[in-house]
Amino acid sequence: MGLGVHARSGMERQRILLCPGQRRNEQKKEQDVTQAGNALNEYFGGNQFTTLSMDHHLENELLRITVQSTGAELKSLVKRETGQEYIWSGNPAVWASTAPVLFPIIGTLRDGKTRIEGREYAIPKHGIIRHNDQLELYSKREDRLVFRLCSSEETYAVYPYHFDFRITFRLRNEHLIVYHEVMNRDERPMLFHLGGHPAFRVPFFDGDTYEDYYLRFEHAEDSVSYRVTDAGTVSNRDTRPVPWTEGGKVLPLTHELFAHDALVFKDLESRSVNLESRNHGPVLKLDYAGWTHLGVWAKTNGDFVCLEPWIGLADAAEGDGEFAHKEGIISLEPNGVYEMSYDIKIL
Repeated sequence: MGLGVHARSGMERQRILLCPGQRRNEQKKEQDVTQAGNALNEYFGGNQFTTLSMDHHLENELLRITVQSTGAELKSLVKRETGQEYIWSGNPAVWASTAPVLFPIIGTLRDGKTRIEGREYAIPKHGIIRHNDQLELYSKREDRLVFRLCSSEETYAVYPYHFDFRITFRLRNEHLIVYHEVMNRDERPMLFHLGGHPAFRVPFFDGDTYEDYYLRFEHAEDSVSYRVTDAGTVSNRDTRPVPWTEGGKVLPLTHELFAHDALVFKDLESRSVNLESRNHGPVLKLDYAGWTHLGVWAKTNGDFVCLEPWIGLADAAEGDGEFAHKEGIISLEPNGVYEMSYDIKIL
């Protein structure tokens, strides 16, 4: 149920509230970059900012969710009838995250840096939303929570664009729909990637093992996975086979599957995938229509699986370091609005 993409124009744009402090002159922008660089390294240096974070809750007749304001990270998705939790616990001894929001990059940069318009920038792994305690709860309605981050001196030091980023968590019957809105508040085209990273509990049912679970894809697949290097980049040339079964519709889950990091898919026919138990049947469905890539990842000692819809990839191992040359890069015109969503359906 992906929203797809479009750029709003005319009267629609006029209804969007601007971020504060966006009309600074170009000379001051350049001064701010230098002054804010050291502060940002400290700002993003830790793994979590729990002291300033708040949990926000939402429920309907079927589901209940909790979203942490730091990083606008989904921490809990519960089926009210059974009390069952669908989201990984975030055990810090294994992996402390639960559902990072990926913007404006996915994964890591080659050598930890990139070039934008002739200058080098060090954007943190997965971008500037994850672990960021500056997001605000912008709106809360009966069926949704909306979080917002506006560009600032700190973000501009590593990502030199003015933007307004909003993410909405909406409950509709048995669905949790996660909407993303990226608004370009700059005077030139803005480049970025976008992705989700939700981690789901596996095993889900008592008595099951990790190996009792599998992913069932919408269509038969024969894709290979593009290999993730030790540096976290993705090779454009080196692939590894995927252990498809049932004619390519099923991918069995094992811890060993992730011994060499994530599975990275560029050319799947499917636009949805189910997480299922051999003993109990379907658990949930992820609909990622409109997204260009899919990552599947877990820690080898983690009882979860991440189903990650992406537009874009981590830096290519063979890349030249230019941000504009990254695979799948989005270019958004000034005052444009980019929208994309994914849908988690409880089965």
